[in-house]
Amino acid sequence: MRKIYRLLLATTIALWMPSLMIAQNSPTQKPPAAELANTPGVTAFVQAVAKRSNLGTVYNEGLGIGYNFTNHVGADIGLSLYTVQSPYSTVISRDWRWTTLLGDPFVDVRYTTKRYGLDIASVLTGSIPAASPEKVYSTGRVGVDWYNHIEAHYKGLAPFLNFGAANETVDRYVLPRPYNIARPYQILGVNSNFEGGASYTFLRHYSIGASAYAIVPSGSQKVFSRLVSPDSAVAGDASHNRVWNSAFETIGDSRLARDNGYSGWVDVTPIKNWKVQVGYTYSVHYAMGFGFVMLRFDGTSLMRYLTATQ
Repeated sequence: MRKIYRLLLATTIALWMPSLMIAQNSPTQKPPAAELANTPGVTAFVQAVAKRSNLGTVYNEGLGIGYNFTNHVGADIGLSLYTVQSPYSTVISRDWRWTTLLGDPFVDVRYTTKRYGLDIASVLTGSIPAASPEKVYSTGRVGVDWYNHIEAHYKGLAPFLNFGAANETVDRYVLPRPYNIARPYQILGVNSNFEGGASYTFLRHYSIGASAYAIVPSGSQKVFSRLVSPDSAVAGDASHNRVWNSAFETIGDSRLARDNGYSGWVDVTPIKNWKVQVGYTYSVHYAMGFGFVMLRFDGTSLMRYLTATQ
């Protein structure tokens, strides 16, 4: 496990140093939709998230490489890796069980524009199962997620509305949201999702935000836990609807996958192309909170510098 994190640290430093060499003065924070808008050419990003609750911790690292065909249309392909710290260890002498597995590879197509003074983004993401649910953090099915973002701006204040639909809870690496990233479970089943909130940018490199969200499923649902493994002989209880804390797989109706709650976060852009987000999400449905930290590096400038396309 230490070797994995040393490798991640070395990769981060390797990406960071060239970006410092080519970085110019850091601009003010861009709204999320504006971050996607770019000139045609190759794009790249690296994202690392740690999400913790009193039931365990989920670490997620994602890498994506893409291409902007125009100023409005682009696409990405990527891979992800999950490391989970679970309290349900199969070894009596240990308090925690550490598991590292591959997540679903993904591909997305995105569109961004400005209309009527609004930033608008629409992202269609597909996830491709690399193996069965027992071998990777996956539902074992092809996932499709259609996600939309609308944002206004007024003197640093940016109210926004997000809405979408999916056939499972696909991990988002383009415009990731606090309630969506590094979840301790994954759901297979048709659902709609909604989020409304606002952020406020101040002192050029800082932003605070808050939002409320809801996941509204339809029809039969399956819930796959990232805390309880298929070979685990121990598990927790399913109090407060936390079925993913009591079994690896649970099947039921739409009530099984409902969720609603709210989030708060702080964004910091210390240098160009880097963003650090620290926040907290509280699920009313599950009656529990999740603290998280996200580190995201936009490698577009670096990729174009290395490929001499800038």
